[in-house]
Amino acid sequence: MRSYSLKWRLVTSLLLVFLCLWSIVFSWLYIDLQKRLQNTLDQRLSASAHMVARLIQQLPMQAMSNQLIQQPHKSADAENLIACEVSLFSSDISVGQHVVAKTRGAPANLSQQQLGFSTWRQGEIEWRSYVLRKNDIQVVAAERMFLRDSLLQQILQSVLIPLILSLLICIGFIILIIRKEFKSLDSMAQHLSQKELTLSEATEYLVHLNPKHIPHEVQPFVDNSTQLIQKLHHSLENEKVFTAYAAHELRSPLTAIKTHVQLAQLMAQQQHTAQNLQDNLQQANISIRRYAQLLEQLLALTAIDQETSQKLEATDIKSVLQQVIADLQPVYPKLEQTLDIHWASLTHIDLPDFALYSVLKNLIENAVLHAQAQIISVKMQNSSLFIQDNGKTLTEDELKHLGQRFWRKSAEQPGHGLGLSLVKTILSKYDYEIKFYRADDQGLIIEISPSHS
Repeated sequence: MRSYSLKWRLVTSLLLVFLCLWSIVFSWLYIDLQKRLQNTLDQRLSASAHMVARLIQQLPMQAMSNQLIQQPHKSADAENLIACEVSLFSSDISVGQHVVAKTRGAPANLSQQQLGFSTWRQGEIEWRSYVLRKNDIQVVAAERMFLRDSLLQQILQSVLIPLILSLLICIGFIILIIRKEFKSLDSMAQHLSQKELTLSEATEYLVHLNPKHIPHEVQPFVDNSTQLIQKLHHSLENEKVFTAYAAHELRSPLTAIKTHVQLAQLMAQQQHTAQNLQDNLQQANISIRRYAQLLEQLLALTAIDQETSQKLEATDIKSVLQQVIADLQPVYPKLEQTLDIHWASLTHIDLPDFALYSVLKNLIENAVLHAQAQIISVKMQNSSLFIQDNGKTLTEDELKHLGQRFWRKSAEQPGHGLGLSLVKTILSKYDYEIKFYRADDQGLIIEISPSHS
């Protein structure tokens, strides 16, 4: 499961809430402002028409008619924001409608519009007009709609810009406040996430935390974690004590028993005792060697689990491999004929001497003893070390169990199922990984490479 940042999740949630809330407010403001602006501008059109009508009614109608007939229409110097047209309905002049006055830029069909307010289009321009009739006078006031839209956009910009700026300022304050409040948690997480931090250092850090710097909601988690780590620390300390005690108290008696059995074997051979007794002594010697090996592997696993990883110098593979062969040669006399080592490819690996020795010894001995391989190939390619044998082929399910503690393919096989587990533990401790593949024809391929995690 992927983890997430509580801090940034809180910032994102607050930001989304602000955006949704302010979007609703802005939509409400836009609709209400548009409606009120339309009503205000319509009232202005109506007031303009009424004002023109009152002015026209104060003039003699005959004079306006004669002036219309005798004088041509003179254009104004500039177009007005409101287009206006005045018409006369009088039977003394003629039947029909006569335009008395008209502003420049006014549309041609103003006089045909219906009474009251209406919205219509002439060409590519949309108009909003108001038609007023009083007695024999008709006054039409009209306005271009894009002027209204432009005015609405300007008003919205004057409102939207402060709104956006206030949103950005709020986001900045939210991030600043959250970073300040989460500072103690960030410091705690950064300190505890260090790879080189030991268990004792983590315990000491949690114990000495100042409760004033920890939020009340997180305090129970910190207290329980501290208690758990303290118990784990005490448990590991007790395990170290037990390991040291076991290493001393178990090795010595086992070595003494082994010495006595070997001495009894030598005396039995010199005195030519019964063969059954010699066989029993030999079987006892083999069992003692098996349990001595089991003890060494258990102690090695415990020591590796408790050891802290550190930066290591490169180790020469050739020298360590030669030492492994020399130590295994007395136990497996035909080992040199079995090994096929590409010495030229072997260079260095970032493992300590004792760790590389344990890895190579267990893998080679496992191939000889359990896989019963006739050929064991050791080579290095790029930064990976490969060990391949032509022994018994494992199934896919058996490959998945390789490296598990105390797992063996069969209960009849010798060993205790700790060799590969020890190898896997050692490699993971020093940021290496081991992979198992089935060979194309027969046997097993083991790859040891740096971990990419």
